[in-house]
Amino acid sequence: MLGLGDASTAAALILCVAVTLFGVVYGIVNWNSGGPDDLAPERPKCRRRRRRHRRGQPQK
Repeated sequence: MLGLGDASTAAALILCVAVTLFGVVYGIVNWNSGGPDDLAPERPKCRRRRRRHRRGQPQK
């Protein structure tokens, strides 16, 4: 079978090629489907604002 000594070796070769092709096709189909930022839940906005101060000036 394919010039290989054993059927299990041929099966391993065929499965490796099949998995590689599946990965390439899957990557092409899902190329621009979004990233990790699209999957993360939105953080609730904090109601309290931080005061920005300049160096040397005391905080109020």
